Amino acid sequence: MRILAILTVVALVACSKGDTPAVDSTAMTSTMAAAAAPLTAADVDGSWNGMSMGETSDSVTLRWTTKNIDGTTGTLMIEGQKDAITFTRTFDADSMIASSTPYANPADAKGPKLLFRSVGRLKDGKLVGTSANMLADKPDSVVSRGRFVATKAP
Repeated sequence: MRILAILTVVALVACSKGDTPAVDSTAMTSTMAAAAAPLTAADVDGSWNGMSMGETSDSVTLRWTTKNIDGTTGTLMIEGQKDAITFTRTFDADSMIASSTPYANPADAKGPKLLFRSVGRLKDGKLVGTSANMLADKPDSVVSRGRFVATKAP
């Protein structure tokens, strides 16, 4: 068995290429230049009017408006609801990540409270992204997934 292991190592070393391919620094530079600029709070501050759709559907399930209170906190008001949902936001590369506090399900106010987490990016002047809704008392459970599009309010 020991001989088999030694022969395997010898075969791998013998078959490996000794030359390391040259790195194309021009390609690396153009790839880095093409990377999206980091998204900041200043890019998305203000109010946004949005709509949410199912993950694989174009049917609008909710219409909403957001207002950013400061660089890290905002509120989301669902059309037809009286209570605003508070959320926090962070930024990572070209993305904004928002996480809500517990809120009443707009489709079932007497049901369990929910949380949302979303990731959005600026695309053609719109904020677009995906979201997931979870039970507030079981934040690792996903109740639904969707996507959203929002435009900056005048």
